[in-house]
Amino acid sequence: MSFNDNSILYIPHYVQMERRGLYLLIDPEVPNWIATDRRGAWTLHKLRAGRTFRELVNEYAADHGIEATRAWLHMDCFLKDARRHRFVDDNPFSGSIYTGRWGYLSLDTLNEFWIHINNSCNLTCAHCLVNSSPRGNPGLRGDKIREIIDQANELGVSRFYFTGGEPMIRRDFFALAEYVTEGKGKELIVLTNGMLLHGERLEQLKRLDSEKLRLQISLDGSSPQVNDPIRGEGSFECIVEGIKNVVPIGFTPTVTTVITSSNLDDLEAIAELLSHLGVGNHHLLWLHRRGRAMRGDGFFPRLEEMVAAAKKLKRKADGLGMTIDNFEALKARLDSRRGTKFDLGNAGLDSLCVYADGVVYPSAALAGCPELRCGNVLEQPLEEIWQNSRICQELRNATVLRKALCRDCHLRFLCGGGDIEHSYLYSQQVSRDGGNFLGPDPYCGLHRAIIEDVLFELAEEGRRAFNRRSGFDAPVVCRAMGEGAAHCAEDAPVQTVHSACVLSFQLDKRRFVQEFYAQAAEEPQESLCCPTGYSPEDTRHIPQEVLDRAYGCGSPIGSAEVREGEVVLDLGSGTGIDCFIAAKKTGPSGMVIGLDMTDQMLEVASESKTLVAENLGYDAVRFVKGFMEAIPLRDKPVDLITSNCVINLSPDKKRVFREIWRVLKDHGRIVVSDIVAQGEVPEHIRANEKLWGECIGGALTEEEFFSFLEQAGFYGLQVLKKSFYKEVDGYRFYSVTVRAYKFEKREGCVYIGQKAVYHGSFRAVMDEEGHLFPCNEAVEVCTDTAEKLSNPPYRGLFTITDPTQGRSEEYSYCGEECCSVEG
Repeated sequence: MSFNDNSILYIPHYVQMERRGLYLLIDPEVPNWIATDRRGAWTLHKLRAGRTFRELVNEYAADHGIEATRAWLHMDCFLKDARRHRFVDDNPFSGSIYTGRWGYLSLDTLNEFWIHINNSCNLTCAHCLVNSSPRGNPGLRGDKIREIIDQANELGVSRFYFTGGEPMIRRDFFALAEYVTEGKGKELIVLTNGMLLHGERLEQLKRLDSEKLRLQISLDGSSPQVNDPIRGEGSFECIVEGIKNVVPIGFTPTVTTVITSSNLDDLEAIAELLSHLGVGNHHLLWLHRRGRAMRGDGFFPRLEEMVAAAKKLKRKADGLGMTIDNFEALKARLDSRRGTKFDLGNAGLDSLCVYADGVVYPSAALAGCPELRCGNVLEQPLEEIWQNSRICQELRNATVLRKALCRDCHLRFLCGGGDIEHSYLYSQQVSRDGGNFLGPDPYCGLHRAIIEDVLFELAEEGRRAFNRRSGFDAPVVCRAMGEGAAHCAEDAPVQTVHSACVLSFQLDKRRFVQEFYAQAAEEPQESLCCPTGYSPEDTRHIPQEVLDRAYGCGSPIGSAEVREGEVVLDLGSGTGIDCFIAAKKTGPSGMVIGLDMTDQMLEVASESKTLVAENLGYDAVRFVKGFMEAIPLRDKPVDLITSNCVINLSPDKKRVFREIWRVLKDHGRIVVSDIVAQGEVPEHIRANEKLWGECIGGALTEEEFFSFLEQAGFYGLQVLKKSFYKEVDGYRFYSVTVRAYKFEKREGCVYIGQKAVYHGSFRAVMDEEGHLFPCNEAVEVCTDTAEKLSNPPYRGLFTITDPTQGRSEEYSYCGEECCSVEG
């Protein structure tokens, strides 16, 4: 919906931060955030005082020294962008009253379950929470642990954790691990010191599924000199050997480092070591105020030292191509669906821990604290403990709104209030009243520093990705909350923060799409077939096997006006139908490339290619495996790019459009068919994997589709076809075929006296850069604009006069084509 001159626009109350010309605007109540440039921040600041659209345009033109038409274009583009991300609205913002997480959290499912399968260990680490040692509790009998696993499984647990002590000391460890992964089909995370990953144990590990069993290995130094004083004499060499042993057999461990005063300056060296060992993920743990860590003086580093060290490590890891799990987990949280409130941790809610003696505690970090006993699973059912424990009830009623340190913080729903384990243990140490789940987190400053860094990292990614080489220069929302989110069916408006003790987990939409279309390649799916048929003349040379698997929502190749000798790229080429049609049109002097990510589709296409070549008398087609988000071609080799109902399948459509622009030649074109939604697609449809595979869940609105193309640098956008596709739950979806062009500005605004004269039937027109061309009036243009207007889709609508080429100011119009008259 466009703005009219008298539209009054509203914004939420927001907090603004700025770094290196990037402006981060946070709406703390929803929560929501966007990142923009100085002009975007200027615009929203002006709306604080109330402006009509016309007033804003006029003030923008005056303040930025540009003509009114260009100011109108900039404000129209930016405000639509901001409105899509809920930072501008036609009505005043009114937030709903939130009183805490209790009313939003369900006790239907216990999602994760920790088991201290022992408290005995081959090490006596200086920071151990539960004072494990070789003399520690050997744990419950295997049959009892299986009974506990059975109870947890009945409550819906999807992810189990084995910890200790050292879990692999137990002789029945692998039998228990197999009981979880194979017997129950669940994921198992094992926290281990890695010293026993050799010999017979390594052979037993090889028999387990590396997709279901994940290893988290502890290492606290890059050398024996740093690591061994913390973990034990001789531990470094054994841990490194264990890492070396598991990586080649298909396990991808995360390595955890507990930050202490003695290894603070060694973190970068640890990252280098891990990179050399083939470990891609490093996890940092902040010392808890309990256990052996409380015995030594100066074991805890100062907060400002931790902040500086964490930032240095992040830069180092980025250079090594590694991830620091704490940052990645935060990135996923901060990029959650807009409006998702994170309210404290999940301990006692959808996560519990049973200790080596059968006593249940709210979390692994609090196991063994006698005042936090929730019950004993050897004496009463796990479900009864979970539902009725006083400690669990207290945790359910807790909320970040009642946490004094967080109550007025604009990051409270993004941060989630820190770590309740750290809050409890710290308040227990400093307060006469004992532990308090709502006490201050001693690492609050660290959380805040990392959150701000991650937010600006996301913002910087968005800024770098924006294309300024096309002439489009309106202010934009370069990044917004939820843009990179993977939507899950179980996503709730209020969520809890996952335990800081373990690695993060991501959802990959592409894997599901691959599986969905792999099946569709093997067995034709009539419900996916193209609603717009192909001409028999175009498909006579194509095998029936390919025609039966023509999945799409249009026939862009029929509207693309493929010319002989062109290089054509088809994205998501499937079994190759559009490639084979294009090959007939390009002739033997052209080239058609089909890109797909699904092996089964590529196999059908490659098998059919030989017969198509025989029928045509030449071979002009090749198929390539890859993703649209990273097209495996050099810059600018392609004349035409097509795609048939595949862009909506991508989890990162902006990146797809950027890649399309990159590989197109100047004045090249795209003609793509896709599904668009009449209005914003609701979350329950986005989260439905089947509807995502059927091109519904990932659909953009038509306005979004055009905006993303324009921001990627395309111009001359035009809808060639539009038809109703289907209706789902009252939401209407359409098939559209869109054409757009590329031109990269090379010289900037260089003026040599060229002028453009518009000859169309409108009184005036405005291009994508805000240039106004009144009918039959000469307007001075720069060399780049002159070249753009001399090519499709504008060729024929303008006369370009060029004094450097000996042409006069005169012009004539000859019907279909504009011709300059020589002076």
